[in-house]
Amino acid sequence: MRDLTKYNTKFALRWNKLLRFFINRKNRERLQNHGFSLLCNNCNGGIITHDLGEQFRSPTINLYFYKDHFFRFCENLEYYLAQELTLCKNPEHTPEIEYPVCNLGDLEMHFLHYKSFAEAKEKWERRTRRINRDNLFIMWAFYDPAEEDLVARFDRLPYRNKVAFTEREFPQYPSAYCIRGYEDGLGGLTLFNGLSGKRKIDQFDYVAWLNNGNH
Repeated sequence: MRDLTKYNTKFALRWNKLLRFFINRKNRERLQNHGFSLLCNNCNGGIITHDLGEQFRSPTINLYFYKDHFFRFCENLEYYLAQELTLCKNPEHTPEIEYPVCNLGDLEMHFLHYKSFAEAKEKWERRTRRINRDNLFIMWAFYDPAEEDLVARFDRLPYRNKVAFTEREFPQYPSAYCIRGYEDGLGGLTLFNGLSGKRKIDQFDYVAWLNNGNH
């Protein structure tokens, strides 16, 4: 995996964020599909939605799921959205830093950008009410090397607009999209990939995908 540390130092971040302003402005001009809901297993969806200047219409903003918990959420979406969010007392995955870990039924979710359970629950419930089921997009990103059984399971999800980011090609699964240059695993896709203001995830034209569902 490429070392991106030098592109995310304090000076480099200031430069990249300046250039990112113009990239975001161009992408906002290109965006034709407004009011979409982007469900994602980690923070990629929130950053994309924020960069495009769109309202957060997804409860999965600013949190992440481990392994197949996101698949279970998407496979039984209406069931889980009807469950009450509760504070997880015995997390299966213990975080290194303190933030709310919550349960939604039998799912475990990590709200790493929130300071309290009350804040996490308020955001979850508000954004759940905003979901646009007629304009729904599903995004999954493998942090570690992709497991084919999970790629296949994602490809079977009953949604027209879905994409799974992988570190290698899976031509047999139409929803899979290879992010090149990261053969050992993708890591964080929202890291800057150089000094051009572009992020790793910009290899994928998510504006075109949101506009017409193609990738």
